[in-house]
Amino acid sequence: MRRMCFAVLLAAAVLAVSSASAAFSFSDDRFRGAFTTDNLNAIIEEYELFDGWYWVTRPQVTQTFHGVPERPGWTDTAVNQKGRTGYVPGWYGCRWGSNYVVKVNPVYGYGECFGFAQFIGYLLSGDMNPHGHWDTYYSVEAAGGLRVGDIIRVEYRSRGAEIHHSAVVYAVNGDEIQFLQISSSNFNRISVGSGFTDGNHAGETSLEALSQTPGLKVLRSPLSQP
Repeated sequence: MRRMCFAVLLAAAVLAVSSASAAFSFSDDRFRGAFTTDNLNAIIEEYELFDGWYWVTRPQVTQTFHGVPERPGWTDTAVNQKGRTGYVPGWYGCRWGSNYVVKVNPVYGYGECFGFAQFIGYLLSGDMNPHGHWDTYYSVEAAGGLRVGDIIRVEYRSRGAEIHHSAVVYAVNGDEIQFLQISSSNFNRISVGSGFTDGNHAGETSLEALSQTPGLKVLRSPLSQP
């Protein structure tokens, strides 16, 4: 009886995982393997991820991952529980398949930047979960510096607040680093070629300053070459 119960539970678990995986499907290999600013610009053009636009969608609408002009939004949970204002009602933060955004709490609004970086990382590498599968370095020094296409992830506390942010390295000009990212604190506005902005830093482009950020991780695709 125990073996039968176990078999039933195992089958149910497999079915649940299969159903969850089948719920999200996306494929685009046109930009894979080129970790350059030009390739990121091609992605920006194709998916209309223009600077100042928003990475949002209406509920119950199939996600196309294209940017939308003048439609600021937030996660449904953040709007309802935090009373956010300044967004267009009915427009919410885009998510890269929930299975690949892990368990990010939407109350704090940081699921959007995480999902955006996952999306860009997938287009560059073909990996659905860059945060989970790319090579991880726990300092800029350990990574040998930063490269275009790297994902910078920070998780730390500052002045009693939880700081979480992910951003894609857009350009490296000596000690000046520019990023492709969205800001959940600004209703998921897309930012191209700006400095790192995580709620504690605002537009930080200094490699030295970024290197001193607590809880910083550099995520790099195995396909990325120096």
